[in-house]
Amino acid sequence: MPLKSITLLLLFPVALFSQTIELSNIKIARDSYGVPHIFTKTDVEAAYGLAWAHSEDDFRHIQENLIAAKGRLGEVLGKEGAIFDFGLQFLGIDTLVKNNYDKKISPEFKKVIEAYCSGLNAYAASHPKEVLLKNALPFTPIDIIAGYTLTQSLMSGVGYALKIINENRIELFSKTNETATGSNAIAISGRNTSDGKSYLAVNSHQPLEGRFAWYEAHICSEEGWNMIGALLPGGVSIIVGSSPDLGWAHTNNFNTWGDIYKLEINPENKNQYRYDGQWKDLIKRKIKLKAKVAGLKLGVNKSAPLCEFGPVLVTKHGLYAIRFPAYMDMRGSEQWWKMNKARNFKEFEEAIKMECLPSFNIIYADKENNILFQCAGHYPNRDKSLNWKLPIRSGSSKHKWTSLLPWDCKPLLINPDCGYVYNANNTPLNASGKECNWVGNFAGLQLFDNNRGERLSELMNSHKGKFSWEDFKRIKFDKAYSDTGMYVKKFSKLLYLEPAKYPDIADAIQKLKQWDLKGNKDNPNAAIAMLTHHNLADEFKGPFTFLMVRDNLVSEDEAVRAMRKTKKFLLDTHHTLDVKLGDVQRHIRGRVSYPVSGLSEVLMACDTKIFDKKKGIYRMTQGDSYIQLVKFGKDGIELNTVNAYGASAHPESVHYTDQMELYVNEKTKPMTFDKAKILKDAVRVYSPGK
Repeated sequence: MPLKSITLLLLFPVALFSQTIELSNIKIARDSYGVPHIFTKTDVEAAYGLAWAHSEDDFRHIQENLIAAKGRLGEVLGKEGAIFDFGLQFLGIDTLVKNNYDKKISPEFKKVIEAYCSGLNAYAASHPKEVLLKNALPFTPIDIIAGYTLTQSLMSGVGYALKIINENRIELFSKTNETATGSNAIAISGRNTSDGKSYLAVNSHQPLEGRFAWYEAHICSEEGWNMIGALLPGGVSIIVGSSPDLGWAHTNNFNTWGDIYKLEINPENKNQYRYDGQWKDLIKRKIKLKAKVAGLKLGVNKSAPLCEFGPVLVTKHGLYAIRFPAYMDMRGSEQWWKMNKARNFKEFEEAIKMECLPSFNIIYADKENNILFQCAGHYPNRDKSLNWKLPIRSGSSKHKWTSLLPWDCKPLLINPDCGYVYNANNTPLNASGKECNWVGNFAGLQLFDNNRGERLSELMNSHKGKFSWEDFKRIKFDKAYSDTGMYVKKFSKLLYLEPAKYPDIADAIQKLKQWDLKGNKDNPNAAIAMLTHHNLADEFKGPFTFLMVRDNLVSEDEAVRAMRKTKKFLLDTHHTLDVKLGDVQRHIRGRVSYPVSGLSEVLMACDTKIFDKKKGIYRMTQGDSYIQLVKFGKDGIELNTVNAYGASAHPESVHYTDQMELYVNEKTKPMTFDKAKILKDAVRVYSPGK
């Protein structure tokens, strides 16, 4: 029997609330690509409709993120899930949210979250076979906020810190972050474009599928919430995207988000550490986990003490404490919702001055020709006179920061005279033309660059005159390594190998010498480079990004070993070295497979993993994912988007793969805010439950 309305009445640890949702007020219009356009009278109804529509397309990964927020993902995914359960409790996020939900979240936003939960729970009740863990229901507002906080913390250095502490490679922490391989964003003011319209490129680099893949939606309520953009599973509003008036993108920055401390342990009492010259007791704490192993759910207890600096990770290399602002603030989801609701620059600025996002740069443009770059995030307000080299070994309270860097000390550009801002995870000191960049410093500021940042700087700063739309797209889809930057320096031994010195691989070396440093799918020499990059990264036991930022250059011996593996791989699988990049590097989902352009750390980023060893095929797994290209003008907005696969995560759906051909050919689909046109052209219009 179709649902006509639903009343949410649930008892949570924080509140008793009751809310009636009139389902007939919610219209979900699916366009020809399956993207949901959700039209409602109220924001509350819009949140319910978003939850329902997203659940139809990918309920599994919504559940996984919210089950992780309950600390029970190990019961679903085994050891992989238990790692997230550990993180939730280790960082104290579960306790933080339960104790502060009533105090920290506004009444208006609580209603939105409650309605979103209502939509999820109603979908679960209507589709019981899709439920992963029945006794984990219902999903609650606590789960939503904890899910956001956990994900943001892991993306803001915490997950990476725990990983490199375990690997005993802490020196890499301040150089890059394996958990975030990159994103690009460009905003150009209409004062600097040939048609007088402001341009915005939203170009995030996320995994292409799974719990951290983008989902595209249009949310439109009569209370002023009107956004087209992307969110992650379990998200209650758009994270990157545009309204008819304004839009923004995010990129990760790599300022030192937090600190790692190596504790000096008392040799006579292993439960004590040195703090301010005295031995102090560790606070004992046990974390209880459950993990599915061979069909059984097994319980595990882990030791995770606390000290003055924060939670302590016990490893075979010693005891390390971490202190990060990201897991101390639970309001990020509300800031994003307020950014969604902003109608002009002033309201947007008010929203971002909440300062609740732990690590994301913001690149903004609007119809009034305003542009903005802010290196947003939570950064410790550190004493510059102290040595903050990681791991910190002082054991002094002077290294225990207690406040955050204020707004006016962070890199910020508003309407610079150069007429554009950009970021590709490079240093915030290079975000516009040379004469327009922010000048400043703080302890922990990201100083290192990357190829994408160097390449964007080259392309933007060398441009003469005003930017055309074609100029803008050419820059966005650029596939080259800079021929004067860090790539050529770091890989010089590889690029200048002498064929005569290594006759067994002379033919492969010669092809690499003919390579133009570009990653076009039909490039006849780029496959040699791509495979050699993989072999170098495998030997280093880290992602390709590490090779770009580590102090050491790739050695000649490393280069030769990698090239030998490349040659053998191509001859064993393709039986020739004359292979185009797209014959090795493919965009694959289900039975659909296309050659795809791009390489690791170029602007059109493409990160791959081996897919078929016998055939010698690598599959794209991360890189350019959701793309939004926008023109803002006085006469309205022109919006074009593409997602890497499609709107649905269900293999039987036509929308599982229907954007792939657009994607590999660097094409986009037009999107509109015109409600009448959307409803007229919709393939299906319905209310939840019908």
